[in-house]
Amino acid sequence: MPLPVPNLDDRTFDQLVTEARTLIPRYLPAWTDHNPSDPGITLLELFASLIEAAIYQINRVPERSLEHFAALVGVARQPKDSITETPITETLRRALEALERQGRAITVNDFEQLAKDEFEKCVEHTALDTTIARAKVIVEVVKAEETSHVFPEEQVVKVVIVPNEPDNPTPIPSDDLRQQVFRFLRQRSLITTRVRVVRPDYTHVSVAMTVVRDFSGRLASDTVRQNVAQAIRDFLHPLKGGEDGTGWEFGRAVFRSELYQLIEGIAGVDHVRQLLLNGDTTASEVPEVPLSSPTSLVVLQEVRVTVVDT
Repeated sequence: MPLPVPNLDDRTFDQLVTEARTLIPRYLPAWTDHNPSDPGITLLELFASLIEAAIYQINRVPERSLEHFAALVGVARQPKDSITETPITETLRRALEALERQGRAITVNDFEQLAKDEFEKCVEHTALDTTIARAKVIVEVVKAEETSHVFPEEQVVKVVIVPNEPDNPTPIPSDDLRQQVFRFLRQRSLITTRVRVVRPDYTHVSVAMTVVRDFSGRLASDTVRQNVAQAIRDFLHPLKGGEDGTGWEFGRAVFRSELYQLIEGIAGVDHVRQLLLNGDTTASEVPEVPLSSPTSLVVLQEVRVTVVDT
């Protein structure tokens, strides 16, 4: 959305003349003839006309100034002696894109945006084995006993990347892709920043359930079974799962209540009779399945759906 252009002055000729006439009695009480035939009124209207023209110019920025503004961010307009001169609107569009482009990684959001969005723009597609669908950044404190490569209690920026492989239930970035992302981020981060580009962890989750079919829906049992199984696969998917459909949130546990809500909202399902997570029993149902780490995602190991009529 473009920024609104302010109107620096919106007074018209009539408003300027009226305002000037109201000031005459205050500053020149002896001036009593305010008719248009008076030479003073004629001069007053002349000055009002000149001021209105100046106001018109104030609210309009010349193209020469716009060219200088674009040049400040390294965007030059095509010279006038070329075959076709670039419109000033096109030059401003490229200048705005240059301003929006993230070039430095300082905050957590900077690292995530660079790894997910800017990396693909700056690297040739032929040099990539796949694009990056998701990126998660976690700042960790590495203790001295954990590694000998950093100073004690030093912070490390851990960048977790997930490749864009929607048909793969456990997308894992290749070593070459991680190395390319590391070099890309290292060139754009502060010199003292420790960066690590890692793979995501995956926590295995199995789901077994018994659902009661809704007779009013008139759907066959096999159709209901397939719809329920597919809905669970999509909901827990690392790239298209979660509540917003952009991928299961890193490190977020799988809650039993959310699965109940998901399944009972599917057409053809009356209610869920039994839901087992990771082989638990009805006597010891766990409210959630925690993930192994803050960088972990869910991989659905098994889905078993039984549909009954009563």
